[in-house]
Amino acid sequence: MSTTAPSPRPSTAAPRPPAPADAARPVPFLRLARVELRKQVDTRAGAWLLTVIVVINAGFIALMLLTAEPEVLTWRELTLASTWGQMILLPLLGILAATGEWSQRTALTTFALEPRRARVNAAKLVSAVGLGLAVMAFALASGAVLNVVGIFWRDGDGSWAMEWSLLGGLVLSLVLLVTQGVAFGLALLSTPVAIVAYLGLPTVWSILGMTVAALREPARWLDINSAMLPLMGGQMDATRWAQLATSTAVWVLLPLTLGLWRTARRDVA
Repeated sequence: MSTTAPSPRPSTAAPRPPAPADAARPVPFLRLARVELRKQVDTRAGAWLLTVIVVINAGFIALMLLTAEPEVLTWRELTLASTWGQMILLPLLGILAATGEWSQRTALTTFALEPRRARVNAAKLVSAVGLGLAVMAFALASGAVLNVVGIFWRDGDGSWAMEWSLLGGLVLSLVLLVTQGVAFGLALLSTPVAIVAYLGLPTVWSILGMTVAALREPARWLDINSAMLPLMGGQMDATRWAQLATSTAVWVLLPLTLGLWRTARRDVA
């Protein structure tokens, strides 16, 4: 005798549709930040700007090591001498990071890979601030090395005292300045225009505040340059914090908001 195997019953479950191509996992934010950081240091303009910052910092700190009195040669003073160049020039690197997509015509590729433009802009800001903090750490390390050199070469004071208010003020000042550079770049989307506006507008306002009597009181609350001087010196109080917050809202948050709004709506050609 032979038996026939029963035929399998057809499955009543509906077949699962294939996953659409656009359901792929989004690009991780850390990867976006690393890509933006690579753009800042790999381009010719970014590499030259970083080189100029290192040269200027080295020049300032070497000049102080050679000419200052031995009792002034401390870690604190040598570090302060090595930060002026980066405070002036690192915001320009933030401008280059913000305008690079539009000036080099890479926006189409970037926003095709990551359509959420606010996320790309956030990665630009995080990478620019991270690069600035790395340069600040290098300045602290350079000040420490040259403090040892000053002790043995010029019989310097060699003090290692560094107030936390001063260190925190330097770091916060650098973060605000780099953010301001990114904000101007996003708001204007043109490298030369953003650089001129970043360097010129606050300076013109500072000059007007010092020369026009009617603007002296408003300038205390709207001049970000003068508001940052006590911060960089670690000499803040309640009034100075309020003045810093007001000027930051005008010169950093306002252009940053405008830039995020503009880049979110601008057509990519």
